[in-house]
Amino acid sequence: MTSNANTGLRNLVKDKLARDEVVASMTVRLVRGVEIARIARAAGFDTLYIDLEHNSFSLDTAGQICLAALEVGITPLVRVPANTPEYISRVLDGGALGIIAPHVHTAAEAREVVGYARFAPLGQRSYGGNMPHLGYARCRRRRATQR
Repeated sequence: MTSNANTGLRNLVKDKLARDEVVASMTVRLVRGVEIARIARAAGFDTLYIDLEHNSFSLDTAGQICLAALEVGITPLVRVPANTPEYISRVLDGGALGIIAPHVHTAAEAREVVGYARFAPLGQRSYGGNMPHLGYARCRRRRATQR
């Protein structure tokens, strides 16, 4: 089982990929309600891919769907509309276990995106405090020497 060392959240997608298993994903672009997480679970999907680049969902809507997905054991991923720290950190703080970064064309751009997603000192993301998807538990951050 893969869990985030900082929070204890399980990422079932990472577990399946580590075992070389197929991961089934449902793209969410039209349904704005949290019931989509239960529908995806009932249909056998492993992850929801919430697309903020190609629809008018708010960050709040994406966060609510992420929290609902976590509650039913589905890994929530969010495609951000732009590869900026503001979007990346906010969707991760809102419950996404990963992001899909659009329009990355170089290794340098990929490193920049990763830096926005990782907490300091390994990246530029700041720690905003205890969050509902973490059970309001204190987050243990890794030291720069741990990778």
